[in-house]
Amino acid sequence: MMESNPMIETTRSRIPKSPIENKRVLCEAYDYPKKVAFSRGMRVELDNCVMLFISGTASVDESGESIYPGDVKAQTRRTFENIAALLASEGADWRDIVRTTCYLADFRYYDEFNESRNAFYEEQKVDPLPASTCIEARICRSELLVEIEAIAMIRKDPVK
Repeated sequence: MMESNPMIETTRSRIPKSPIENKRVLCEAYDYPKKVAFSRGMRVELDNCVMLFISGTASVDESGESIYPGDVKAQTRRTFENIAALLASEGADWRDIVRTTCYLADFRYYDEFNESRNAFYEEQKVDPLPASTCIEARICRSELLVEIEAIAMIRKDPVK
């Protein structure tokens, strides 16, 4: 019996995918001084459906610097705005989000985080609300208090 080798190229067709970016708002991982191996998001096409997988996103500016240290409400708002910019680059918005995973550096920030999230969702007219999980976790930089990843679904060919 021949063993399979994962390093051998297969001839099967792959699902089309491409990175999501919006450099006006967020720099890319390869722009960081130290190489980081991720895309800001990934667009995956399935028949007439497109899934947008947004990587963990936090309160960073267009040069990758953390902003609003110590202010969980401002960080939450900037994180949601960063995700909104990534979605917009693909013709989507927060009403297309089907799932979020939210990471808080300390669960004592949950009420402030949730207040900001509710206000943002109300402004964006998000209904129904996305499925979501909120987890207390260490975040990649000590000054960051919030990180959110998201999944959105849109039609490949928008209905006119």
